[in-house]
Amino acid sequence: MVRKLKSFILFAAVLAALLPTACTDDESGIGLSLIDPTTQYTGLHDTLYADYAYSQRDDSLLTSNYSFGIVGNHADATFGRVTSTLYTQIALASLDNSINLSEATFDSVVLCLWIDGLYPDTTADYNFHFEVMQLAEPVLGDTTYFSFQTMPVDGSRKFFDGNVTVHAHDSIVRLKLGGDIISVVNQSADSKEEFIEKTKGLRIRIVDDADMGMLGIDFSNSRTRLSAYYNMYGNDSNEYKFEIGAGAAHFTHFEHDYTGTTFGADSINGMQRMYLEPLGGYNARINFNTQLQAFHLAHPTATVHYAELRLPTAPESDNMKPDNILVLTKNANGNESYIDDWIDPYTYHGYDGSYDSEKGHYRIRVTQHLQGLLRQGEDKGFMLVLNSRRSAAHRTILYGPEGAKKPMIVFVYSE
Repeated sequence: MVRKLKSFILFAAVLAALLPTACTDDESGIGLSLIDPTTQYTGLHDTLYADYAYSQRDDSLLTSNYSFGIVGNHADATFGRVTSTLYTQIALASLDNSINLSEATFDSVVLCLWIDGLYPDTTADYNFHFEVMQLAEPVLGDTTYFSFQTMPVDGSRKFFDGNVTVHAHDSIVRLKLGGDIISVVNQSADSKEEFIEKTKGLRIRIVDDADMGMLGIDFSNSRTRLSAYYNMYGNDSNEYKFEIGAGAAHFTHFEHDYTGTTFGADSINGMQRMYLEPLGGYNARINFNTQLQAFHLAHPTATVHYAELRLPTAPESDNMKPDNILVLTKNANGNESYIDDWIDPYTYHGYDGSYDSEKGHYRIRVTQHLQGLLRQGEDKGFMLVLNSRRSAAHRTILYGPEGAKKPMIVFVYSE
């Protein structure tokens, strides 16, 4: 009897474990491929297709004081050539409000750049020709800088000019500076502002007479800095860690050469292809107004449970896809802002805005935004931007509304 009871209990436990799974399978037939994997919705399923699309120059991109940056050069037959140059302050360590190293004997000054990535081949070694020069005027901490801006350099103060091999497995680039760098950092200053005014700052670039390629830099890492090694009064060697990343104002300048390509105009027709190019290249705009208005007329009380924008990539797009595509739209003031569904991709590790390699398209959640458009009765358009457009060179090409695979909004609703 005891054995039979134990067998019955075991059978019941197994059955109980199986029942929720069976129920879930039965209920997930509607829109299973559309929905958030953590949530189940039931309702009607519909699709909106776009009216028109075009690519638009992104030539006024704000680049000052971001946590990640990039330097170097890249060129290809489709997008032409792009160059990125870094301008940065030399700032005191964060806890210091003054400095006096006038009595110090300096051994060396080393520029350290913590690597965030290499492009276009993350597995390759690159022979980069680095050049580091002093600026002729300081980068201002209370000024915003854009990708089209540059700053003059002091032609008599070149601190580094040579080739360095950066290996795929390296985590940091170290450039031992020469020239007049010791006289620059060997300063006495009663404030952070005075020191910045005296030292001016640095222009860091990769000259294009060696390997073509781009180096991503993590400014938020404390090991991105200018390290000065010195001794004072005969004591052991010390290191002063000047800031050039976090704690120092900096910006990047992007320059494009579209000679021999179809690019260069302020906008490019996107009905067949939409181009997303970072580093001040191109964003894309797309509009679903015709089918949205038709759906709203037929279903004026529809409640959207889930909606997803799907953006298929064209076969000629790079294999190395950008990490995320973000969606912006015009707000009531006429300015561009993130849609209501936006989730920071650095803190949310789902599929929202990322590439689905199995399906060959980007997936972006637009549930709240679509509901808002239905309330308004019109779509003023989406702007598509690359999340890493200031700090990574990855670009992509999307099908347009008349392409072989169409961008669409798929959604589940009830009324």
